Amino acid sequence: MVDQQALTVPKSELARTKIADGEYAIVERADFGAVGPFGEEIYDFRETWTIWRTETGSFEVEGHRRFESPKGTPHDNRFVVRLSRDLTVIEMTEFANLKWRPDSGPLSCVFLSNDLHCSSGGREPANKMDLHIPMQHPFGLLWPISAFSISGIVRQAERDPAHVMEVQLARIEQPDNQDPVEVTALNGRLRYLGQDDIELAGARWQAYKFLLKPALQPQSLIWVSPRGLLLSLAVEHPHKDWSQEGMKLVSFHKWADF
Repeated sequence: MVDQQALTVPKSELARTKIADGEYAIVERADFGAVGPFGEEIYDFRETWTIWRTETGSFEVEGHRRFESPKGTPHDNRFVVRLSRDLTVIEMTEFANLKWRPDSGPLSCVFLSNDLHCSSGGREPANKMDLHIPMQHPFGLLWPISAFSISGIVRQAERDPAHVMEVQLARIEQPDNQDPVEVTALNGRLRYLGQDDIELAGARWQAYKFLLKPALQPQSLIWVSPRGLLLSLAVEHPHKDWSQEGMKLVSFHKWADF
């Protein structure tokens, strides 16, 4: 018998090859485990994802972000990321409503060479959002949390401890009903610190380590795999064990060299 469902699978789906899947989680001691700007704190963040290689050699990521915000209110948001051949972010979409516009969504951001274009649909024209934010350096998202955006910035950095790369980081926040979306571009500096052997997701990795210092924000340590996958991100805190916290890869499985 012919499987009628198989006949309806889009050609784009058939052309993709599954490369890897994994999960990120955030472990944080400060502020009772909360992360994020005031008024938008999230708790118990976990992100599961699958990476596919397309027939053109680019990549697509599909996954779910699960967290509580405020504490005790669960969210499960599907997301999609389009990546170039070198794993630089091209476009990100999160299938969720804006905080102050219940009928909006999804929120999509297109990463152009000198511009970050973010938009959100909605049934009512007044609730739609369309923003163009000029950017000058290699850039990514500082907020909302975006593992693939951060790793995309790092991929463009020289692995030379004597060289500091200027970067920009965008913060997309939702302050209030009168100002439902606000985007701030922060200048930052990224420096390569060398190689580091770390153990995550049941495996040992020879990672590249970087220091990221956004303007007016705490510095962060970033570890990525040789292929450019984010392994760990730790934001500096007053206590001495801060580098053991933050976002970490907690599970990983690959079907191809990645």
